Amino acid sequence: MRRVGDGGHFDRLLRAARTYWGENPGGERCVVAEVFDQDIRAVVRTLMVAKAVCGAAAARLVVLGDPESRQLAEVFGATADLQPDTPPVALVTGRVDRGVPRDIPVVHVHGTGTLQAYALFPDEGPSSFEEELPGRVAAFFEQYVWPHREVIRPSAERVAWQAKSGYQVRTDTERRQLRNYGCARLGLDPGLPTIAVTGHAPGRDTELFETTAQFAASDESANWLFFDPIAAGHARMRSGTSGLSTNILWSLTDVAVTFQDSDLPAFGIPVIQSGWSEGACCGATHLSRTPAEQRMLLEEAIARHAKGDTILGPEQRERARLWLWMRRCGADVPTQLLPHWAHGADYPRVLAVNLRYVERDGDPLFSAVHRMWERREPLLTRFDFRYPAGLSTTLTPARSAR
Repeated sequence: MRRVGDGGHFDRLLRAARTYWGENPGGERCVVAEVFDQDIRAVVRTLMVAKAVCGAAAARLVVLGDPESRQLAEVFGATADLQPDTPPVALVTGRVDRGVPRDIPVVHVHGTGTLQAYALFPDEGPSSFEEELPGRVAAFFEQYVWPHREVIRPSAERVAWQAKSGYQVRTDTERRQLRNYGCARLGLDPGLPTIAVTGHAPGRDTELFETTAQFAASDESANWLFFDPIAAGHARMRSGTSGLSTNILWSLTDVAVTFQDSDLPAFGIPVIQSGWSEGACCGATHLSRTPAEQRMLLEEAIARHAKGDTILGPEQRERARLWLWMRRCGADVPTQLLPHWAHGADYPRVLAVNLRYVERDGDPLFSAVHRMWERREPLLTRFDFRYPAGLSTTLTPARSAR
């Protein structure tokens, strides 16, 4: 991670930003950007999206953040107006508090990839990301992604192949061999299903996590792998998997219980989702909201597996692949302005060059943000999903006439 202000290229970045991006329109309307992150990649993404929202909403940019981040924000034309005279027209942030209701639009800018963001536009009074966003993302998915699955499928398969790069097992035989090795290493029974419990954040979804732990402690008809340290209730429970490779973990897992988003259903592994994610309602996982639902889903998953079956249906797997494609491609906007997240320590140098030579008029970042803002869509998109013909042309390579 490169912190804001570190490195010899930071001054060059400040000069480029001040020279080419320092303007800020006046007026009462303002967009507030929160830039408290120490990672320069996250700060710059938030600032760029906020500037694009300013252009779409005809507003000036106001920034709240740490001194180093505010120094960078000021050369992008931001002001340090901590108490604007009028309520802001939007909040752009990299760290959204999902449970806090808001009465103004909130844009949450993500890390990883090139540029990803989700947005919540309150329609009838204050609303929160936690309550509203998954349903709105699912409605977008049902209207614009699922109906075009035939067009998207080849691209979704390519994205799935790329996402699977950390899992090198090619055949069922290899998976069985690794599974047997993993069970022997952990002292588990290879003849029983293995339930992996992952992605739990301390202090969140406590009731469902404790329900899962209690169920596991009372059930010896399955192997249980907890990524978090937990007291074992019997010989088939294990916790802490830091020493296991991705290949072994994926090969061991027959069912996953996760408290965040998961790619596993796209690769044939059913998931009981017990926590919040933007795509929770898109039909890729079995969504659990109560302890009773949690126990019922766990019982069904184990019983089905004992009969050689699975709770993951073919439509659910296809939805999972489409959602995986959506997160990594359809909702990841390529832009010449922002270097890819993977640039890491070289990010400030590459960004300074981009700011100097890239014009904003035709850059996809601004057109994508304007489209999201004007249509009040719940996420930033690479394509115009309301134009199916254009989507088909973009995703289907033209064939040579020769």
